[in-house]
Amino acid sequence: MNCGPGVNTPTLRGISPEQYHSFRSLQEVFLHDNPIPNFDLGIALDNYVYGHPYPIETESIIQLLASVPSSILAAMALDFSFTPIVKLPPEERIKRLLEWKHSSLGIKRGVYAILRQISFFLLSSDKEYQKFVGYTQ
Repeated sequence: MNCGPGVNTPTLRGISPEQYHSFRSLQEVFLHDNPIPNFDLGIALDNYVYGHPYPIETESIIQLLASVPSSILAAMALDFSFTPIVKLPPEERIKRLLEWKHSSLGIKRGVYAILRQISFFLLSSDKEYQKFVGYTQ
């Protein structure tokens, strides 16, 4: 499962290729106007969880959340669909995630908010982004 043309799976420290591509698919939606050209949300997730001598305490939670975009079970439960988010073209991904954002179901809004917040947190943790916004030199 590749996310976008020419996106190969790089060497990862601990997340699975599926989780990597799940977050790359989220990057195409949440961070499409990202000012850092070489930023990779999948690598950022892998570095955040496994870039330490020991994985962070929330490793299992992060891994669970990273599987949501590629999960057929999540697609069935949240969207009554057999097609997970990563299998959709970017326009359909945006549409589905916006449906989650504006849903009357709290679980959809919650999953949307958590995935979006994690995406922005990982971007803001990137050293290039911190330089871009003037936090560091």
